[in-house]
Amino acid sequence: MTVTLSEVTPALRPLVIALAPLPEQEPFSGAARDTLPVAEATPGRLPVAALADGVPFGYLMLDVGPDVRAYAPGDDVVGVRGVYVDAAYQGRGLGTAMLRALPPFARERYPAGRRLALTVNVSNPRAIRAYLRAGFTDTGRLYHGGRLGPQHVLELAI
Repeated sequence: MTVTLSEVTPALRPLVIALAPLPEQEPFSGAARDTLPVAEATPGRLPVAALADGVPFGYLMLDVGPDVRAYAPGDDVVGVRGVYVDAAYQGRGLGTAMLRALPPFARERYPAGRRLALTVNVSNPRAIRAYLRAGFTDTGRLYHGGRLGPQHVLELAI
């Protein structure tokens, strides 16, 4: 199975909107039905679909707007937000494959970017393990600006 990333195009949009994480994961990541319209209207934010053999299974947003600087200062950082794999596709290694495809995808779109950065809630061990498995490292910093409590700041060189 080939995993690729794509900007959310008009053709992909209805398929991406239909994706949703498990209900217990949604407070952490949101769902595209809510976050995609915001991403489309927010300067610096890029909605991204993860595809397995051309079929959308996951969603995330890349962000180079000012919100990212709150947890990852610097002009060389590309933020990663709202990451999830649709509930029906979980447990197959697709999340790890999606995250591993992210560095070259981000490099192509943000040539000045040198690192990806994201926050993950301290009470979300499943997501923490997924990010670490994909090569992200814990910076040791905590971000306290999230609505659900403290979050680890993780980074990955691109």
